[in-house]
Amino acid sequence: MRKIVMKVSSVDKLRFQNYMMQLKSAESKAEADMYYRMAKKILEKGRKQA
Repeated sequence: MRKIVMKVSSVDKLRFQNYMMQLKSAESKAEADMYYRMAKKILEKGRKQA
């Protein structure tokens, strides 16, 4: 997996990592989808700031 360089706060970076871990252990499709969307939102925020 390649490293993504994000221009977001360290809090957002931690949050993003947390969502990725949750995504891996998500039980249902809906749960996984929710974490995916939240992680994507952080990526979008990083893109806007860049």
